[in-house]
Amino acid sequence: MTHSIRTIACLLASSAVFTGLAHADSGFYVSGGLNSTTLTQDVSRNTGSNLPNTGPADGPSATTTDQDTGASVYVSAGYRLDVLENSYLEFEAFYADENAETQNLNNVLVSEVELKNSYGLDLHLGQKVTDTFSVYGLVGVTQYEGDANQSYTFAPPVTSVELEETAFVYGAGVELGLSKHISTFGEVRISNDVEFDTPVDKGGIISQNNLDFTTIRTGLKFKF
Repeated sequence: MTHSIRTIACLLASSAVFTGLAHADSGFYVSGGLNSTTLTQDVSRNTGSNLPNTGPADGPSATTTDQDTGASVYVSAGYRLDVLENSYLEFEAFYADENAETQNLNNVLVSEVELKNSYGLDLHLGQKVTDTFSVYGLVGVTQYEGDANQSYTFAPPVTSVELEETAFVYGAGVELGLSKHISTFGEVRISNDVEFDTPVDKGGIISQNNLDFTTIRTGLKFKF
């Protein structure tokens, strides 16, 4: 009984300490700004066989790469929680307009990807360096959406599919306070080796598409 009372007392004390460590900076915020995403598309296609369902792993293959960077805008909203004297967590949801398009030529196959928008959830872990300057790391999940076309250099048809891929995101950023409620920030976000499934082409060959996304964001944040 005494042990249980002591345990409960310790838990209450720990809760009080944690609550006491939450500072006035905790609260909701909104942000927005510029979003620049570099889309990299790698296409691997078996060029040594026309057997049905033959993929890059079953014979000689050729891999080609195309890359494009598009600038756009984004908006986000989140909640900041100060957990220690100089550390904080941020939970953020965002939506970004996107504008990047690749056209990859692999032998006679033309593969095009157009990135139109992205949205997702992030978790930021930040550390204050000074009263106005902080650094943070981020992890999250992002949904990338757009269109993809697959065609040939010598003749139609064109096969169209929707790009809807969910990917893990990681990155880092910095934030500089301009006033009590307004700050500016910049961050880098990366998603690697996102596999994108495309239809079997007319020769019965499966193409393997890998997408990489690298995004640079800068903007303003308003804290309520």
